[in-house]
Amino acid sequence: MLRKFIIYIFLPMPVLAALFSCQTSKQLPYFQDLPDNRPVTNITTRPYEPLRLQTNDELQITVSSRSPEASQFFNLLVVAPANTSAAPVIPTTSPNAMNMYRVSTNGSVTMPVLGEVKVAGLTTEQVKLVVEEKLKDYLKDAIVTVNLTNFKVTVIGEVNRPVVIPVNGQSINVLEAVGASGDMTVFGIRKNVKVIRKQPDGKTEVAVLDFNKSNVMQSPYFQLRQNDIVYVQPNKSKGVLGTRAGIWIPIVTTLISVTAIVLTRN
Repeated sequence: MLRKFIIYIFLPMPVLAALFSCQTSKQLPYFQDLPDNRPVTNITTRPYEPLRLQTNDELQITVSSRSPEASQFFNLLVVAPANTSAAPVIPTTSPNAMNMYRVSTNGSVTMPVLGEVKVAGLTTEQVKLVVEEKLKDYLKDAIVTVNLTNFKVTVIGEVNRPVVIPVNGQSINVLEAVGASGDMTVFGIRKNVKVIRKQPDGKTEVAVLDFNKSNVMQSPYFQLRQNDIVYVQPNKSKGVLGTRAGIWIPIVTTLISVTAIVLTRN
């Protein structure tokens, strides 16, 4: 009687565990709505929108022209130490050069000679045009380069490698960010990926993206902005495995399976 009870009650447990595992694995693939029998599927994606500058963004603004001597007055100089007779160093257009500006709380940067330049809410291309316009009274054929140097995003949660990603250029989407973090773990909920974005007015938005569906590429949060945080939420299985009870579950299940097999053979 006892043997039959064990057989009927405990023997199905490994099967149920396998079914649960199978159900979980069905949620792992991205873009499940795309047909498998079609080699190419056209998806309408949201048009790219250039980044707009915000308070505390860091910019590199470099002015050059046919006359380097004249251009230097509009660039930040590296001042030589007081105990040397070396002349100030004229910055170049190298990415590691000076000419670094931080956007102030009133949304502006202060450049030599030109003074205060409003940049908040503008793209880097628009800032370039604004500075070039201000230079017309001083320089002919001025060339202005503007780069955003502190563009970074953070990926945390159920990914293989939580990471802060410094972005070269001005474009990164959430798929690329997750890929740079080593992809989601098997415990990450694909349909509940959160993008946390702080707005210029101080408010914080939290958007939920569903990576099981291809229309995630149409979301305004698919393309990431400066200082965005991507959070991958863990599923319930991770919560169970993280407890002390979770440690014993596979051990107990194995013992029950072995016991059931032994009893069925006797």
